[in-house]
Amino acid sequence: IATGHYASIVKHPSGQLLVRRGRDRFKDQSYFLFNLSQKQLARLEFPLGDMDKKEVRERARQLGLNVAEKAESHEICFIPDNDYPRFIAKQLNGQGMKEGEIVNSAGKVLGTHQGYPAFTIGQRKGINLGGLKEPHFVTHIDPVRNRITIGPKQELARQDCTVGQVNWSLEFSGPFHAEVQIRYRHRAVASTVTPLDGSRAKIEFDDPQISIAPGQSAVFYQDDCVVGGGWLE
Repeated sequence: IATGHYASIVKHPSGQLLVRRGRDRFKDQSYFLFNLSQKQLARLEFPLGDMDKKEVRERARQLGLNVAEKAESHEICFIPDNDYPRFIAKQLNGQGMKEGEIVNSAGKVLGTHQGYPAFTIGQRKGINLGGLKEPHFVTHIDPVRNRITIGPKQELARQDCTVGQVNWSLEFSGPFHAEVQIRYRHRAVASTVTPLDGSRAKIEFDDPQISIAPGQSAVFYQDDCVVGGGWLE
């Protein structure tokens, strides 16, 4: 099965198949592929892995394909107008999109929001509160209490985190060094990864990171190859 992902598949000396970053680093999609099994990788081909976008368009023109002139898509292609809150509200049938409190780290109520699913950790836009002396960001989301906590940027910083449902591409018996990427457009950073059990791991960053959002992927790289990854807890 061939797909249009910007990534490659290589064989590790151990015999394991690993996803490698695409040559076009701006388009690289290896981050999204960490959860593939060995059985799936054995059946996959990524023909665009060693091409950049310009080369892909030229090849499409040579083949007479209409997609050669198709406009770039920078957001999720199936969400009209990039209106994420409206899309989420529709999927939830209105559940969750209810007015709730916006508080600071001390619990002081600063205002209200129109539904916690419209927010993500690290978000600044859409808070719509006046009178704040410095920029504030979403630092915590409490879906049970329908409450959003905000604070200055320094309150987003974390030195470590845990991930669950880890898919290991290689086996590790103890802590190991890797570059860890916690968002698609986030630069992978030097870290120590410690397996906790069969499906969880602890990540300790060499330097504190901001906007660690539960539910996002954390992907572990060594030599540009995906060696594991899971979901931030």
